[in-house]
Amino acid sequence: MQSVLMYGRILTRALANSVFSYSTCTTSSDAKYAWAKGDLGLQTVTCGFPKERNRFSIGLGRGQFGDDACFAAKYKSFDVLGVADGVGGWRTYGVDPSLFSTALMRNCERVVHSGRFKPNSPASIIASSYYELLENKKHIIGSSTACVLVLNCVERILYSANLGDSGFLVVRRGQVVHRSQEQQHYFNTPFQLCLPPPGVSQFVLSDSPESAETSSFPVQEGDLILMATDGLFDNLPENMIVNELAQLRDTSLDSIQQTVNSLALQARRLAFDEAHLSPFS
Repeated sequence: MQSVLMYGRILTRALANSVFSYSTCTTSSDAKYAWAKGDLGLQTVTCGFPKERNRFSIGLGRGQFGDDACFAAKYKSFDVLGVADGVGGWRTYGVDPSLFSTALMRNCERVVHSGRFKPNSPASIIASSYYELLENKKHIIGSSTACVLVLNCVERILYSANLGDSGFLVVRRGQVVHRSQEQQHYFNTPFQLCLPPPGVSQFVLSDSPESAETSSFPVQEGDLILMATDGLFDNLPENMIVNELAQLRDTSLDSIQQTVNSLALQARRLAFDEAHLSPFS
């Protein structure tokens, strides 16, 4: 749960899309697309911790942090990012909550790489991924929130789809200029995609991918995009997040990584601080 995923500073010239974590480093690029001068691209970094205090995530290389999962993919002039928060309540029934969120994000990644998506409709990526899981003969049980962003690097438009209480911020020159809207049925019960065990679907909360809140927003060079699960947003007030982002020394990956590490560590520390005021205090 205490997971943070930041897709950092937007640059004027495209770089190979990269995802960095504490212990792994992988890069990928789309050689079929020739970048034009002035197109935007993303510097990307990730950081996260599982909810449990006494263990670290073993899934960093797979974009998995405890019950949460993420992906970053590229198709032609589109950078696509996603994060999902597995619903921990399934653990009570012997179900690993990370399986559903991880499978959902891996499917999203495959959809993007295949090019079978509408760039101006991230909700269609979530829907394709979810319905593929629904039709899979090897049934995965679980629930998760989902947030997917598509950056049109040529038109400089950020498209978003957010289902539940994960989300994102766009920060420009120290000010939040765009943010996702949280979706809750009631306290601590966010909108969520669900694959229940056979025969009990009528007893389990499940929302459709089409219920995702969507938006489009023009971005600029130097904007900061931060995506995270509620593990960040529930424990760090927005002003603390913005103040931490303001400490960025430069646009290097090392600098962005240090900032994201700091955000994740602060969120984790405050999550276990009984004196800290949060929605769960």
